[in-house]
Amino acid sequence: MTIPLYPEIIYEGDLTPDAVGEEISDKVERIHNACKGWGTDELRLIKALAYCDPQERVQVAAKYKEVHGKELKDVMKSECGRGDFGTALQLMAVGPDATDAAVIKLACKGAGTDELLLYPVICGRSNTEIDILKRTFYKLYDQDLGSYLDRELNGNLESLVFNCLQGIEEGFDPEYHTDDLVSEDVDTLHGMSEGKFGTDEKGLFKILCSRPPEHLKKVNLAYADKYDVTLFKVMEDELGGHTRDATLFLVGMKLKPYTTV
Repeated sequence: MTIPLYPEIIYEGDLTPDAVGEEISDKVERIHNACKGWGTDELRLIKALAYCDPQERVQVAAKYKEVHGKELKDVMKSECGRGDFGTALQLMAVGPDATDAAVIKLACKGAGTDELLLYPVICGRSNTEIDILKRTFYKLYDQDLGSYLDRELNGNLESLVFNCLQGIEEGFDPEYHTDDLVSEDVDTLHGMSEGKFGTDEKGLFKILCSRPPEHLKKVNLAYADKYDVTLFKVMEDELGGHTRDATLFLVGMKLKPYTTV
């Protein structure tokens, strides 16, 4: 299974602040005090928010609203503005799923789409996190994520992103993901890329998105053993532009996630 990036509290869906400890309450008060009076103590804000892990970010935001009756993100916007610094604090003032949704909005803001900002949010995510992201995006912006991105993307990158949005990664099953299937996938991937004139991008994307990391790692080794190149090199040679970058990121999240992310 692709590694999870969201904390357990996001999976559980229980965002009530009742069970938080003194450390979270202390962070909430430090944030509140940094925003009191004339001006904002930006250094204190950074120290309070920047050192929160993903779970603490969720808890701090929920506790702040409970104690002070305001959304922490709105407070950061009011106190720090809409520039890069204010935007960064707003992204830290919500849970990781809401941050991801906001990053997608930022990537699509204005004329054109910032693909480099967009694809790391969507490519190489687990089925569960893709589902959470789609639900969070709809909750925050009252828009279906797929329909929203359909207006922003085109070509092969659109095809890759929409494969990722389907959440089609298979659960690893040793009785299904056998050595025979590894060999079959190696030959299929080769036939879609190096082994033919032109590249079957849609076919590549479907296999890369659907196969679980445990299986794809074996495919990568077998491909390198048979054709003397890794899947990374194949994607690098066969694809171009942002589509290549996004596909390499997807493969990296499955084969070596901790260096990719």
